[in-house]
Formats: sequence, structure tokens, C-alpha cells
Amino acid sequence: MTKNLTQGLTPSEKFINGLCESSFLKLWTHPNPKGKKNKELCDCLIVCGVHIVIISVKKIEYKDTNNKTGHDRWVKQAIDKSAKQIYGAERWLEKTDTVTRHDERIINLPPKSERIYHRISVSLGSKLQVPMPYGDLGNGFIHVCDEKSTEILFKELDTILDFTNFLQAVENLSNKTKLIFDGGGIEDLIALYLQNNDLFKNCKNSNLMISTNDIWDGWVNSQEYKDRLLDLQSSYPWDGLIEHYSQDLLSGEVFDFYNRKATNNDWAIMTMALQPRDHRAVLMDAFIECLNNDESASRIAQGYNNTIFVFLRGKHCDREHRSKELLLRCCIVSVNLENKIIVGIARDKPEGNGCSSDLVYIEDKNWTQEEKNKYKEPSKELNYFKGINWKEMKEMSL
Repeated sequence: MTKNLTQGLTPSEKFINGLCESSFLKLWTHPNPKGKKNKELCDCLIVCGVHIVIISVKKIEYKDTNNKTGHDRWVKQAIDKSAKQIYGAERWLEKTDTVTRHDERIINLPPKSERIYHRISVSLGSKLQVPMPYGDLGNGFIHVCDEKSTEILFKELDTILDFTNFLQAVENLSNKTKLIFDGGGIEDLIALYLQNNDLFKNCKNSNLMISTNDIWDGWVNSQEYKDRLLDLQSSYPWDGLIEHYSQDLLSGEVFDFYNRKATNNDWAIMTMALQPRDHRAVLMDAFIECLNNDESASRIAQGYNNTIFVFLRGKHCDREHRSKELLLRCCIVSVNLENKIIVGIARDKPEGNGCSSDLVYIEDKNWTQEEKNKYKEPSKELNYFKGINWKEMKEMSL
């Protein structure tokens, strides 16, 4: 049974943990992990792929003193202390390969040489009356969010890759451009980013960028925004698939993604989670079509970043045969589309009586010529993937 991971959290910490779980799912959200001498490392740690997101939450009620004193006092308590905690957590993480959660589970971190850190300060209680400092606050870029921008950030960029891509884009932009918020905040940058990511690239040689407070409101009320939500609606069942497959890992004691005990199922789930929102919509549409199309039991779909998904519909009563067929199909795809990550998902057609499923994961396998011949023959004999132009598909996925 999954343990209660929010026990002992403050209301503000539960608020952030809930947003993180909703966006990145429970498997990668770690509230109140332990650091030096078993003291709280930070309020929430997100670990997925090579990405490590350090989140510090401070809720300090702003008291207006009618002068600069109240402003400075709030910034010191809500932002400066948050930044200090974040930088301290990062220094400690750089010296370790594992982290213990507050529920005593162990998180295995990605290799030090591959880690990408992102720092977020959630500073609550300003009543939207205090301009937020933004950028390098001493030892690396920190994204500072208030109540409004926090919810928008986590709900609009609700996959780990969409989230971290935005954070990285802002960090890259700030290296060349001075960011000034004139009454607005991060939400305005999110609106600009979602409307036209190239705008960030085009601004990189500017000396100044002013973000006014009406950009987000204009975007969220636009027809383009409404159309975007409609287009992405079909992607959310993909999140449900990830959560379903994650239950076995959640019920265990160790998150084994980065040691030798990690299973292919673990890496398959990780690869599913590293698909951006727009790719999830395409993948889920293909998966549903596979389940509902009686003329074809299998489907290949292009994922993000060198990933190919193989979907298979099979019968629950013959699961062993279905599992073997899924593995065979994935091997056939792998030998024809070299240097790709292959994730196979098999499921029986939903009929109201429950269902079973299987996963396969193959990563950058160097097939011998003998192995290639071995798997290409069944493809012809069993009529698997009839009509697919492998050369054309390989070129499309480059």
C-alpha cells in the first residue's frame, strides 16, 4: 500500500506538493526529503531523468509599513531565506548519490555528470504587493514565484519536460537579456513562451525586455489558448497510464532508476514520463486507435527525442503469447530503426471486466547482422508491420 506522503507537511507545503504530484505524478515528487544530519533538505524535490528541481516554500504575510522597511523585511524572510535553503540543498546534493525522503524511502539520483538543476522559490504571502526579484540571487538562477504565478507555472507546464524546457529557456534568455516585470510576473513569460517560443530566441541579443501585466490575461482569454487546451485534452489519459504502471514502484521501498537493479519496466515508465504534453496527445490518439481498430492489432508511433512506441492489442486470456508478440514486434522495430529507444505497450481491448497490460523497453541495442536477420524474417513470415517503409520512417525520426 502506498504510504501517506503528505503527513507532517504544512498547508503551504501540501499546496506545492499537490501541484507537483498533479503535474509530474507521485513517482517523481518527493516532499520534505532529508539532507545533512537528517534535517529537511528542501520543501519538495522533483527527480526525473537528468532533471533535479529544488523547491523551497516560504509563506510570510506581508505587512505594509508605508515605507521600504516592510518590503525589505518581507523579501529577506520570504525570498532570501528560500534562496539560502535552495543553494544549500544543491551543494549537499552534489556530494551524494541518494536522498532519503521524509517517509524513509530512498531516491537514487542521476549521475552527477549528467544532472541539470533547476531552482524554484515559492514565496507566498506578498498579497501581490511586492515586486519579485528574479534571476541569479547569489549562486545560480532562481525562479521566484508568488501565489498567482506558482499555480500557472505548474498547471500550464504540467509535464517534467515542458516544465524544465521553459525554466531553461528563461535562464538562457536572462543570460543575454535583462528581465523587468512591470506589474506582471512569470505568468507573462509563460504566455510569451507558449505563444511563440522563437520569441525567446529572438530576444536573446536584446539589452532589455519589459513584461507588462496584461500579457497573461490576454493570452488566457484568446481563442488560440482555448484551441490549445482542446488539442491537448486527449493527452491526459497518457498520464493515467504512467500512474497505473507506477503503482508497483510506489509500493516498494527504493526508487531504483539509477542503479543496476533498475528493470526495463522502470525505464519504460521513465520514457513515457519524459514525453512532452503535445507528444502525449499524439501518442494517446495512436494508442486508442490501436485498441479500437479491429483491422490492425498493432501500431507504431513516433515519440519525443529518439523514441519509438509500439502499441499492441491482445487478448487477456492469452497474455503469455501477447507478451512474447510485443517483445518480438519491438525487436523487429529496433533492428529496422537503429539507435532508437523502443517502448512497447500491450493491452487487451477494454470490455468492462478489467484489463491487463505489458511493457517492453529496448535502448540503443547494437544488433549483430545475425540478430538482424533473425528478427527480419518473422516480420515477413508473420506479416508484422506490413506496408511500413522503414527507410522513410527512419528519415522522419531523425
